Amino acid sequence: MKKYVGLIFLLLILNSCGTPGAYFQSNIPREKASAESTDGGFGASWGRPTIEIAVFEALMRCQNYNPTGNCQIKYINDRTISPNEAYEWKNKFQKDLGKYKQVSKPVFDPSINQTMDAIVLEERKVVAKKKKPKKQKPKAKNSQTADKNTLVPASSGTGFFVSNNGHIITNDHVIVGCRNVTITQQGKYVEVDVIAYDERNDLAILKSDIRPKKFYRISKEDPKLMDDVVIAGYPLGNKVSTGIKTTKGSVTSLSGMGNNFSEFQTDAALNKGNSGGPIIDKGGNVIGVAVAKIEKEGIEGFNFGIKSSVLKSFTNSNNLKLITASRSRISQNQLTSLVTDGTVYIDCWLTISDIEKIMKQSSEKAFYSEYQN
Repeated sequence: MKKYVGLIFLLLILNSCGTPGAYFQSNIPREKASAESTDGGFGASWGRPTIEIAVFEALMRCQNYNPTGNCQIKYINDRTISPNEAYEWKNKFQKDLGKYKQVSKPVFDPSINQTMDAIVLEERKVVAKKKKPKKQKPKAKNSQTADKNTLVPASSGTGFFVSNNGHIITNDHVIVGCRNVTITQQGKYVEVDVIAYDERNDLAILKSDIRPKKFYRISKEDPKLMDDVVIAGYPLGNKVSTGIKTTKGSVTSLSGMGNNFSEFQTDAALNKGNSGGPIIDKGGNVIGVAVAKIEKEGIEGFNFGIKSSVLKSFTNSNNLKLITASRSRISQNQLTSLVTDGTVYIDCWLTISDIEKIMKQSSEKAFYSEYQN
């Protein structure tokens, strides 16, 4: 009898002292985990393909809503986690979170029996670095005469700095599918990393090593009907000129196409290349992100922006806390300096072969004229 009791006691000890390595593999097809913080916060994940993703999502959600609390994993697949294993999972989370990309997707929540948008983790696709195509500026020749594997700046967009650490906001459609993304600084290409994107709301966060002279504050409130606005950006790429351009208008509707209340409408002019640029008020506060216009003959003034509240929700979910402001007005010189130094020109680099494939499909990208049909 003593032998059986001893064996059971040994199994209980082993179960309570598990490590991430010991529990990384599982026969359970859909994994779940939950985390708690010292200040009573909570984070959970369920129905995930691996235990690691379930654990990382639970810790990420706990930290997002309780940034001052010490979040630790408490349960994995209904198994109580020992302090040692929780400590090892926390270290693994801090070390390996970067190998996953954060994507906004609809997720079914069994606790409330509803589907809701949530930030989930997906493994980044690793591209084998065999022969890296050489970058070069587009030359006066069409795609038939160029090397199919040559990387070229194929389309453009606009972005804007939101921190002094080099974080940049733009549209997802500006950077989606790009082999490389660069911004132009002092006439030179500077590579940036895509650290998060939201396909549904058409937003993306980029990270550069630049410490900008100016960066934008985000409005504490969404735009109001008839508010005066300024849109800054690079419409039509460098086809007109390489300088920053601005247009003025007002907020004409508090919803976008099809009653999309994540967006608003403005009569300030937008063109391809403006995508991802800041829409600001008289105080220089960002009230929206330029996203689209209706391109039909005889239709004018139907241009749309993504509301600042949607932008803040997206960045908060990706651990980027934006600086907010509610300045009523700044001087013309201050506004000019902010627009000039805080707004960036974005290039999407593709191969000629990539361009030819995308051009056969419907795309919102602002392709340079030499690559258009």
